[in-house]
Amino acid sequence: MRFNKNEFRKELLKQKKAYEVEQTARLIAYAKEEIIQMGATIQQIISSQDGSTGNLLDSLCWGVWHNKHLKGMGFYREEQAIEDAYLHEFGQNRESVNGHFLAQQFLAQYQSKMTVTNGWQVVWGVLAPYYAYWEAGHINKLFGGEFIQFTGMSQRYDHIKQTLEPKCRVHFDVVVPTY
Repeated sequence: MRFNKNEFRKELLKQKKAYEVEQTARLIAYAKEEIIQMGATIQQIISSQDGSTGNLLDSLCWGVWHNKHLKGMGFYREEQAIEDAYLHEFGQNRESVNGHFLAQQFLAQYQSKMTVTNGWQVVWGVLAPYYAYWEAGHINKLFGGEFIQFTGMSQRYDHIKQTLEPKCRVHFDVVVPTY
């Protein structure tokens, strides 16, 4: 029997495609599991805070890309908060916050900002702008000037890094927005 280069190439491509589909499914399942854990961690932290509107939990999202193509995305919760949320650190100029909208906007725009175009990227986000202050730590003027730091995302990051490295590059960044 003679070696058929074309048949061999077809078989390799078929196996590669099957692997890509399987790996993508695994990463989507992992992203969903992690967003549930992130939400539970954050929910536990904010349950002690008065005035929670639900917008922070609405802003939790995940996305999986393969070769710069979106393969799956989702949110911690699909329903949206009923109450409005506001940024309060600017005195009387309150900035309205819609967590679910911010998460949708982030996922829609993320692909255009990708620097790595091959392989898989898994992204989680907490997009309510005030969460960045909590994660980075801040002086809480409303509650007696004490330093407060919530580490919901960084706790999950440690777990994700331990799980995925050295197979994947893992990066964590807290961006404190400016207004």
